Amino acid sequence: MMMGISPQDENVFDLFVTILQDTTFPVQPRTWEWNVTISDLTDIIVNPLSFPTLSIFIPGLDSTFANQWLSFFTDTTNIGDSLSFDSLSTSFFENLIDDMYIGTQGIIEITDVNEQGIFGNFSCSMWKPLFSFINITNAEFNFEPIDLEILTTVPSVTMPNTVTLHQAFPNPFNPYSKIPYTVDTGQNITISIFDIKGEEIHSVVNKYHNPGGYITKFSANNISSGIYFVVLKNIDGVQTQKIILTK
Repeated sequence: MMMGISPQDENVFDLFVTILQDTTFPVQPRTWEWNVTISDLTDIIVNPLSFPTLSIFIPGLDSTFANQWLSFFTDTTNIGDSLSFDSLSTSFFENLIDDMYIGTQGIIEITDVNEQGIFGNFSCSMWKPLFSFINITNAEFNFEPIDLEILTTVPSVTMPNTVTLHQAFPNPFNPYSKIPYTVDTGQNITISIFDIKGEEIHSVVNKYHNPGGYITKFSANNISSGIYFVVLKNIDGVQTQKIILTK
């Protein structure tokens, strides 16, 4: 799996994901070609990983959720719930299908694999629901490992959070999940629920808090199954947490 993320406006990113299935390890130079019909695209919702080659492009993704998906796809070891990687990938496609472009035909070539990185090029045609198309031609990619010897560290002062967002429970949940948090210093706090498109769907808390421990409850009676994010904002900044609704 290869992922590219590029900044656009402030706190807005474009996300590009390509899944290449191969039985050869480690990665070797080779070429993938694909040609997906429009009728085949319905199968992506049911089982997105059934295609040997899949490319998607999602423009205009909010930075908070771009970071969440980047973390998810680059490190699946932190998935501690009962849902598998396949289920989460399916949910990813189900929730973002209206905003993504899907590669219907193209070619991706890994031209060189060496100690400096992985290099190649690709071209593809991409389709979006409501029949909007874009074409990518003569694009190049390279993945270069970080040279740890040239990195330096600078001592910094870490300021403790005055609010701690604890793990919501149960998670996955149906129909409600409790969200515990601890306040060390009196202040205004907001807690909202966002979908994976970055849209706020419910305001859970918005008030001044005295120091102490709190638990609030989010009921999901009128929304569909999928992945959502708890977003807590206070004087320190923003804390986010993934929750999964299963029905």
